[in-house]
Amino acid sequence: MPRIVMFGLRAALAAAAVLGGFPRLDASAPLFARDEHCSVSSPDESATSLLQLGPISSLGMGNSVDLCAPSPEEMRSNAAELRRLMDTVAYGNWSVPIEAAWADFQSKTLLRLQAARPAPARKLRILVGVALAQTSLPMLVYNFKKWSKNKAGDTFNFVLLHFDAEEGKLPTLPADVRELLMPHVALRHAGPGCKVDFWKRLAPDFVAGYDYLWLPDDDLRMDFFDWDFYRYHLLAYNPLVSQPSVVGWAPKRRSSDWNFVRATHSSNTSWVTRKIEAMTPVISTKIWPAIFSRAWSVNASNCFAIEGIISNIANEAKALGCFETPLLVVNTPMRHADCRSMNKGSHCFRGYVVEDCFGMSEKEADLLAQALGGECAAAKDPKAWKGKCVCFQPGTHIDRACPAQGKLIFPNATDAGARQ
Repeated sequence: MPRIVMFGLRAALAAAAVLGGFPRLDASAPLFARDEHCSVSSPDESATSLLQLGPISSLGMGNSVDLCAPSPEEMRSNAAELRRLMDTVAYGNWSVPIEAAWADFQSKTLLRLQAARPAPARKLRILVGVALAQTSLPMLVYNFKKWSKNKAGDTFNFVLLHFDAEEGKLPTLPADVRELLMPHVALRHAGPGCKVDFWKRLAPDFVAGYDYLWLPDDDLRMDFFDWDFYRYHLLAYNPLVSQPSVVGWAPKRRSSDWNFVRATHSSNTSWVTRKIEAMTPVISTKIWPAIFSRAWSVNASNCFAIEGIISNIANEAKALGCFETPLLVVNTPMRHADCRSMNKGSHCFRGYVVEDCFGMSEKEADLLAQALGGECAAAKDPKAWKGKCVCFQPGTHIDRACPAQGKLIFPNATDAGARQ
């Protein structure tokens, strides 16, 4: 694994010491944990004010600066403050001062990363597909404003799938929201459904004009997330699949069920894993045709088999020698409000449907060979993909065994069409 992927505490402290240290946290600053975050009509004032904050103070970095050689005194003076910041964010605390300190840390760390391993300079096109409850619209607006502040000039377009609206009846957007979002909306659909139902509307030809397809849940907010920090990892490591880390909305609130995608208490900027969560995957559009094919072959009431094939395409690409870091978690967290709006009064459920876990099909294998054959010779042969594992055994993200159909041991599995 490249050393920079596991960017450690010493290097982070080095960057901070040379570039001016961290802003101190005010221990008396209030921590906000709104109980009504899943039904608000607009973001709270303290959150909205973040959009008015000016840029982090200028961090000039001349050629004479030696980022790798801070004094021991500089290292020690920042260590305790950095550790506190890491713990504060990872535990789910949030306030305006905490967010400002985190943004400052990420800005300085990004400069260090860019100096150590420059990433290719190019603009990205991102298609963001959000299955959206109307109550989550303010959260989307908040996120869009942060997306739009990216320094690289990347393009973000949106697919809005209104699952709590009547079939074919698009909800009316407030005038200011309509003016803000609609120039960037490529598709809207209204009608009930589950995640996979909506993903089936993202035809490969429609997605092909973008570099990445991002499928975040509607209850994630970008208070700590920094797109410029995230895009650096996309360009530097070229993952097929990635995702931001996740923190709870407040201490002791649910972040992710899987500890390997939760924000870390260490200063690692990113890490390679074997599995992502369907909560917020960022997928290379190269592999979307194969995922799209699987979406039309499974029970759309749950997304576990799709989640599995997204991860295992990346795992198999690494096994074939095509990608060094195919599946990456980037530690620029999104806050999870855990609304579960889609599961309320619907047929959507969490759990495997055994029949959906068949190995990669001939069609999927052909699509992957076409998509990734240019990356390495081993990927050109569809036989390299056919029959490969799709579903993970529950409770692990490192088990590569893919038992034959009918022999899967899934404690939470259901028969097709059943609801857990």
